Amino acid sequence: MRHFPGFAEWGEVLREVAVTTRRLDDIAEIEAIDFLKMDVQGGELPILKNAASRLKEVVAIQTEISFIPLYQGQPPFGEIDGELRRAGFVPHMFVAVNQRMIAPMTAKTPYAAINQLLEADLVYVRDFMRAERMSAEQLKHLALGAHHCFGSFDLTTNCLYHLMRLGAVTPNAIQQYLMTVKRPA
Repeated sequence: MRHFPGFAEWGEVLREVAVTTRRLDDIAEIEAIDFLKMDVQGGELPILKNAASRLKEVVAIQTEISFIPLYQGQPPFGEIDGELRRAGFVPHMFVAVNQRMIAPMTAKTPYAAINQLLEADLVYVRDFMRAERMSAEQLKHLALGAHHCFGSFDLTTNCLYHLMRLGAVTPNAIQQYLMTVKRPA
């Protein structure tokens, strides 16, 4: 943390609190998961490794990834990316990218950045290049999320294409969809 202005002060441990946790696969109160959003300050990898059953139904995951680990034992981007790819996901889009200035350089604000990538919120989606591994329901859920949550009209169209091949939507679903999409000016 000493390599980034302000971080040493922000990262000071004031107290520790024991917290009981459960594996995502063991939470019976959650019946189904389409979209999983994680921001657990470096704890993403154990969550993913302990959610193999639940991840089979998920179609999109938004997670914070770190290019420079800030927390003790925090896995870098490559480890998170590898685990998600093994689970059948591919990176789809950046939601936010956080850059910081490297010390000893300073600025009026500790939030100033030049070029150093620090962390990002990244959306992974079920691998659309292997759509045959998805059910029609998963394709429908991915299409809805791609359109409404991410504005990913191309991914939505891809899902509709595969749904058409399965006979799960009307044969002109893509044309109908594209007529509703507002095109950027």
